[in-house]
Amino acid sequence: MRYGSLSDVRVIDLTHFIAGPYATKLLATLGAQVIKVEPPWGEPGRRLGPFPPGSSGHGAHGGLFAFLNTDKLGITLNLKREPGRAALLGLLEGADLLVENFAPGTLARLGFAPQQLLGRFPRLSIVSISNFGQTGPERDGILNDLTLFARGGWTFPVGEPDREPLTPPGSLAQFVGGVYGAIGAMEALLARDFALGRGQHVDLSLLEATVSTMIYESVAFQYTGIVRTRVGKRFNQPNLIVTLKTRDGYAGLHCVTEKQFRSLLEIIGRPDLLHDPRFEAVMPRIQNLPALIEILEQFFLTRDRKWLAAEGLRRGLPLVPIPSAAEVLEWEQTRARNYFETIDDPALGQIRIPGPPLRLGSHRGAPSRPAPRLGEHNREILGVRLGLGEAKLRELQGSGAEAEARP
Repeated sequence: MRYGSLSDVRVIDLTHFIAGPYATKLLATLGAQVIKVEPPWGEPGRRLGPFPPGSSGHGAHGGLFAFLNTDKLGITLNLKREPGRAALLGLLEGADLLVENFAPGTLARLGFAPQQLLGRFPRLSIVSISNFGQTGPERDGILNDLTLFARGGWTFPVGEPDREPLTPPGSLAQFVGGVYGAIGAMEALLARDFALGRGQHVDLSLLEATVSTMIYESVAFQYTGIVRTRVGKRFNQPNLIVTLKTRDGYAGLHCVTEKQFRSLLEIIGRPDLLHDPRFEAVMPRIQNLPALIEILEQFFLTRDRKWLAAEGLRRGLPLVPIPSAAEVLEWEQTRARNYFETIDDPALGQIRIPGPPLRLGSHRGAPSRPAPRLGEHNREILGVRLGLGEAKLRELQGSGAEAEARP
């Protein structure tokens, strides 16, 4: 564990896939003791890649699970059976947080209705992460990354103006939801200890978390009545924020002030453009952006990204190389700060994963513990902490696991 900020906090983690596990991973990074509870057949996220070359994909877990579940303890319980439910109630004694991302109503159907739990365990807070929230006409709707990006407003403005909208790659919206989940958990702890004196139910909607990051578009529409349309490699219509091809890849340019524009013209060796009627003032410059971008394209093709970035840094102009994933791993800045760390995962071998994006002062503690093997800490948590004997442990692990296992 790196920090002791949450070292006195115990978290029961009933999450799966991405958003929920990322929320509890952030809490574990800050020192909380996170006990991940999975069904005996394992949570579905174990079966998500990437997997090592030559792997069949049927190992203990993939790379995503390895990243999302570092620094956690792992146990297995079948919550569809009474022995598993009784064991979970035992774990909630003295716990500070229960984090779950089941479909709304699932927790209640399992016998753990949030209001009943809050009444039984006054110091417990429950963080529920769901697709659309715990209420509303769409609370039971199905959601995936495509839905999040589309309904959240990220898809519509991305792409070429005469083509279909593009969905951003990856699961960024899920990770945004995970960040909000961790914030909600810590807010509940603060409210309990400094205001309310008791725990509460935190209702987090992944869709609402996604929409919250598109505030520029929603506010701009209210001011102007104009919906931002797709402009291809340009970030938005009125400003010179654009991606340009260079001699060795691509670079992003962010030029929105007069000072930045003068610096840009110095870099490309065209100070004369300050006196060109098309570019000498802001409004004609906006009207003639395509002509200006064409001039920039011709110059950028003659320079490499490193040279452009250095010139931009020297003049205070945001001009950034656009790196591949391989280049991100080797970026001088992250290497200098030892940001990426290597963990020795029993299922995957040595892998490099991103470290925590924040530090307390300059402290950097011990490396992360690898994600737990399925049921790795059953004996430690269920046997020692709850005082269950071997017979009871065998009963818990054999309670319908084979019949209810999922492919």
